[in-house]
Amino acid sequence: MRILIPLFTTLLLSGSLVAQWTPLGAGMFSNRSLCQHQGDLYCATYPNGVKKSIGGTGPFTAVNTGLPMLGANYFVQSVGSDGAYLYAGTESGIYRSGDGGANWNNINGTLAASTAVYANKFFNFGTTLVAVFAGTVGEGGGMYRSGNFGNTWLIGHSGMGSNVTVYHVTEVGNILWASTSVGLYTSVDNAQSWTANPTVNYATFSLASVNNTLVIACTYGMRYSSNGGTLWVDASGDPSAPIDGEVVAFDGAVLTLLPSPSGCLRSTDNGATWSDYNTGFSEVDAAAQEEFLVAGNTLYCSALFDLYSVESSGNGLAEPDTPSAEIRPTIFTEGFTLRNNSANGTVLLIDASGRTVRTVNVRAGQDHWFDRADLPAGTYTALMHDRVSGTRYTLGTLIAR
Repeated sequence: MRILIPLFTTLLLSGSLVAQWTPLGAGMFSNRSLCQHQGDLYCATYPNGVKKSIGGTGPFTAVNTGLPMLGANYFVQSVGSDGAYLYAGTESGIYRSGDGGANWNNINGTLAASTAVYANKFFNFGTTLVAVFAGTVGEGGGMYRSGNFGNTWLIGHSGMGSNVTVYHVTEVGNILWASTSVGLYTSVDNAQSWTANPTVNYATFSLASVNNTLVIACTYGMRYSSNGGTLWVDASGDPSAPIDGEVVAFDGAVLTLLPSPSGCLRSTDNGATWSDYNTGFSEVDAAAQEEFLVAGNTLYCSALFDLYSVESSGNGLAEPDTPSAEIRPTIFTEGFTLRNNSANGTVLLIDASGRTVRTVNVRAGQDHWFDRADLPAGTYTALMHDRVSGTRYTLGTLIAR
C-alpha cells in the first residue's frame, strides 16, 4: 500500500484505549517492508534505504553500503531473507547481502528495474526464492524464481497472461497460491507453472489459511472458503470495495490491512466476520499501514510513521518445532559429524563472504560424516533447510584449521 497522509493528521489515539498494537518508536518514515534475518529485524524505508535493528530490540541504523544512490536517496522498495542471505528490491534491481546488510551486491541480471517495475516482495519456499515484481508480466513484472540464492533467475509466472500483476504468494500445504490483479492462481511445482483458479477471476490482493479455511482480501472485500477454494462466501464487517489489501494468519485468528478508512481488521471465526483492530496505532498510521511480518510469536506491521508489534496470546499459535541436529566438533581438521535425530533436509555451508561452498542432503535418524576435502581454513556457518517444514535454521559456526 502506498498512501500519502497530510502531516497535520498525525495525532495519537486516546491513551484511555487498551493497546492491541505496541509502537516500536523506530523513528523512521515511510516504512515499507520488513523481514527478520538471523535474529535481527530489517526494514526497507523509502527513500532512506535499509535499516537494521540488532535483535529487533535496539535502535535502527542504516545498512546501505553497496546499494544504489540517486543524490542522497536510496530507493529501496522491499527487503527479504531466505535464512542465508538478505535481499533488497530497489528501483535499480535486486541486491544481496551475505553479511547482515554491511555490504550489498547487485544480482539482478537481466530482470527489469525501474521506478515502476521492481522486486516488491520476497518469498522463500523450500530451496526456491521467489521475487514478486510490481508491474504487469508484459512490462517485465510478474514473478521470478531462483534455486541458487539469486545467482540466476528463471521466469516464475508461466501460465499467467501479459496483463497480470502479482500481489502476493502464500504456501498452503504443498500448494502455492498467487493473488493477482485478475484472480487466484495455484502452483504445485514451486512456481514453475501456474493454473488459474476458476472460481476467483477478479482482483485478489492477498490470501491466508487458518484452521483449514482460505481467506482472501479482494476487490469485493473479504471472502473465505472452507472447501479449498471451490466456493467462496462473503464476510461481514469488512469494506465493500477495497483497492488493496494484506492478509495474515496469526495466533489462531486472521488479520487484514485494508486502505483507509478501515485499516487493520481481525477475524476470530476463520474470516466470517471482521472487527476493528487498530488500537495502539497513531491516527495517521491506522490509515497508512503497509505490510505484515510474522516472526516467531510476534506479529509486526510497517506503517507510514512507525513500526508496530503484537504478541501472541499463546492460543492457537504453536511454537514451531525445530528438528534436533547438531555438529561435532565445531573446530575440525579432517571433517565433522552431523548428529541428526529428526531433520530431513539439506545442510548448507556458508563461508565468511556469504558464498555457499557445500550442499549435502541428509536424512533423519542418521549421522552424517562431512569430509573436509578441499575446504580452505576459515570460519563457516552451517544452515539446515528442513524439507518437511520448509524452514531454515542455523546449526552453528564451524572453524576449519
